Amino acid sequence: MFRDKYKDEEYFRQEFKFNLDTFNEFEEMKTGVNKNKITDFGMVQSGYSYKLVTMSYSLGLPFNEIFKWFKISLRYFELSYDVYGSTYDLIDYLSLAVLFEDRKAEFIEDIEKIFQKYLSFVDAGDQLQDDYIDFLGMYLLHDQVVNFHSRLEYLNLMGDTADSVIEAQKFWYYAHSEAAWYDTHKSEDAYYGYWSFDTAALCKIRGIYDERLKELDYFPYDLLVQKDD
Repeated sequence: MFRDKYKDEEYFRQEFKFNLDTFNEFEEMKTGVNKNKITDFGMVQSGYSYKLVTMSYSLGLPFNEIFKWFKISLRYFELSYDVYGSTYDLIDYLSLAVLFEDRKAEFIEDIEKIFQKYLSFVDAGDQLQDDYIDFLGMYLLHDQVVNFHSRLEYLNLMGDTADSVIEAQKFWYYAHSEAAWYDTHKSEDAYYGYWSFDTAALCKIRGIYDERLKELDYFPYDLLVQKDD
């Protein structure tokens, strides 16, 4: 089932093919990458593979396909994640990890490495701290649910009810006005789908599965419930 509201299926199929072909071309060069360039290589490949994650969901591909690209992208993100990394990207990866937590054993080592890097960067003053990142890390690594107050205010609006989620979701898109992907749906070839993995992850942790959520803009309801393909 195709899910996007801004571009048609043909657009996504073309962009998916382009990004897949480009990713594979770089993969063929992997063994020849100089060691001092491996971080840059990881950044490039995490970017292409993350686009394949969001496009896979937009296209309605099987969850196993989405998960495959998530694992690949997460591995490259761990390789390339460094100081001054994007808070938005970090939250998205941790949120997707929550949404795929039933298969956590397959990627938890990468999550632990990323979270430890994040903590060290915060301690050194090189990374912006956000309580929601700590919240997700504690949940994934220690099965603990702690309180948080995020810099992203819409997350703070979400309580234990679907009504609070519905109200908070209204602010999701505009809260990301500084994100690199903001307003890319207005471009010809830079759009890969807008999906609020962070709010869906919080719903999963709090056990909110109300079917009204599927009608919300940007909310990846099918990824939250993950019924059999």
